[in-house]
Amino acid sequence: MQTAPLPARGLLLLTSLLLLLLHPGAAQQLRSGTSQPPTRSGTRNAWLMFFSDSRLSKRWGLHAEAQLIRARTAELDWQNVVRLGVNYHAANVLVLSGGYAHSRSYLEAGYPAPVSAPEHRLYQQVQLQDDKSRVKFQHRYRLEQRWVQLMPMRSYTYLNRMRYQLRLALPLIGRELVPGVPFAVVSDEVFLGFGRQETNSLIKQNRAYAGLGYQISKASSVEVGYLNQLVQLRQESRYEVSENLQLSLSFHPDFRRALPESER
Repeated sequence: MQTAPLPARGLLLLTSLLLLLLHPGAAQQLRSGTSQPPTRSGTRNAWLMFFSDSRLSKRWGLHAEAQLIRARTAELDWQNVVRLGVNYHAANVLVLSGGYAHSRSYLEAGYPAPVSAPEHRLYQQVQLQDDKSRVKFQHRYRLEQRWVQLMPMRSYTYLNRMRYQLRLALPLIGRELVPGVPFAVVSDEVFLGFGRQETNSLIKQNRAYAGLGYQISKASSVEVGYLNQLVQLRQESRYEVSENLQLSLSFHPDFRRALPESER
């Protein structure tokens, strides 16, 4: 299975669209059913992220992820996310995944002290990637079943969510992401809520990102960048925009060397 590379003109248009989404005015185009413009959180936020996809055999691998989100908004003070999953490498360009994620948010507004609000998620994911051309494409489709405690000491609410992310990485030296090469990256991810429990608009969140990275080794890389997050406030029809500094470390070990060549 091969993904056809985009023509140069299409790539330029797509990249321009992603960069446009980083502009606060462009985020307003994502509003649905409200004339009220998005508000700004007015604070400087930081996202610290760690990702790991371990390759165990020709077909199987494991995913681990941890996020510390220090993004003060109208509703949240900070949030932690942990995700564990199993990867199935159906082809070089196709990875199927599934697993569990736990999120714990801390609510601040209206409470004398931050109050914990946990969330449990199951997820299924399809990832398509093309790393043959100089621009490395990645399409990620994720379906989530969420059990969310919307208010402290209340029962959980079941919600469905679909996420789509497009990510493009470009080596700044040469054509390959090899150790010692810096790279530029842009991405955009849209969150769609659906089901009987959902209210207000279909679009729940949008994350537009641009950053720079460095390939430390074949298995590890670091990134630093700017994340513009548009999020719909709970139980409301208005949106809030937050601007974030994002730092991430990726570590993807490959344990297939210890296996017979037929199983790699």
